[in-house]
Amino acid sequence: MFKIMKKTTTSHIQNSNPNQISIDSCIKCIQMSQERLTMCPQELGVKDRIDCIKTLQDCSEFCIIVASYINSSSESIEKICDEGATICEHCATKCDMFQNQHSQTCANICRQCASECRSMGYMNNLSNKNW
Repeated sequence: MFKIMKKTTTSHIQNSNPNQISIDSCIKCIQMSQERLTMCPQELGVKDRIDCIKTLQDCSEFCIIVASYINSSSESIEKICDEGATICEHCATKCDMFQNQHSQTCANICRQCASECRSMGYMNNLSNKNW
């Protein structure tokens, strides 16, 4: 009857960058954080969401930095990814405070991004120790 199309966030340059999955995870987190930033002020209890809104802004902005550092294979990638993971985890915790579907989805995406960031930092640390 109806064909269900699945949304993907796969990059067109995926094969050229071995870290593209991590970059895509950051981009997905940026998109969701910015979407939540737009929606939060329109929801009931906006005063209760002030901390969440600030954290969403931090998360969105820092994920831009993380994606850039990953893309350039920066020497500081381990530190940046570790801090990015911490910010994403904090954002997930703030979003978890609200039970609506968008907040829960945002929390899950932030956790996925944090996991990717931790993996990137860990993998970079391992490769530096092998020198």
